[in-house]
Amino acid sequence: MKDPFLTTFAYAKINFALAVLGIRDDGYHELQSVMQSIDLHDIVQVRRRGETITCHCGELSGRGNLAYMAAELFFRELGFSDGIEIDIDKKIPIQAGLAGGSSDAAATFRLLNQLYDNPLTAEKLLDLAGECGADVAFCLRGGTMWATGRGEQLECMPNVPNIDLVLVKPTLGVNTGEAYRRFDGEGKRGFLSRSDWENALKESSPQQIAALLANDLEIASMLMVPEISELKQQLLEENCYGALMSGSGSSVFGIARDEEHARNVAEKMRKRGCENVWVTKTVGSEPI
Repeated sequence: MKDPFLTTFAYAKINFALAVLGIRDDGYHELQSVMQSIDLHDIVQVRRRGETITCHCGELSGRGNLAYMAAELFFRELGFSDGIEIDIDKKIPIQAGLAGGSSDAAATFRLLNQLYDNPLTAEKLLDLAGECGADVAFCLRGGTMWATGRGEQLECMPNVPNIDLVLVKPTLGVNTGEAYRRFDGEGKRGFLSRSDWENALKESSPQQIAALLANDLEIASMLMVPEISELKQQLLEENCYGALMSGSGSSVFGIARDEEHARNVAEKMRKRGCENVWVTKTVGSEPI
């Protein structure tokens, strides 16, 4: 008889703001960001099976998947190996700036720790997440976070109010590495005011949050995928409070006035030929 699966949601993230401060000595970029979990999610399942790690995720199956890497790191920390099957039902698009792979890895860490009766502390899991990828630690914690360093240094912020969102992804994705290379040649470095963001979040005002939306990578990614600019403009013309590209792109989100408005805007975007459109909303943090 096969062991049952443990199952969890792996939530996508957006960046309400992203500033690139410069290049660090280790070659990575120093960032500031306000990161936020949203309800769009993959479904990740883990169970004991066989003698090796296997990861099923369609075309993203195998050792190259961050969830596979998370399992390797988990067992390295425990000092033994085991047969594990990871199954991912993929809903978060790739090359979209939504941290889909990072979220799957975070979910794998969480499920494996549960499967083996919580041998690792939350602090240790966050350390391993930092090794796995820059966004994995955020996806492990979720909610609303102030992120610095490569994006792995996290501090809690006031929880964002319940915000309805329209999310649209162009046909083309954006390679994160190429976006940063373009930025280094053509982009302008920015800086975020943490106090301004904390005040806007405390006020629970979507309008104030919309007024602070900023992403230093937008221009570089728009040069690679011009549709990003077009979609952003369309969301603003449909009376969203604000619109922004998430992360390095290529997805763009609009802050809707309410759920009905979000659904109406999404339907108009689909009628214009957009194939990848979601109505979603912000979600809070989960215990690790």
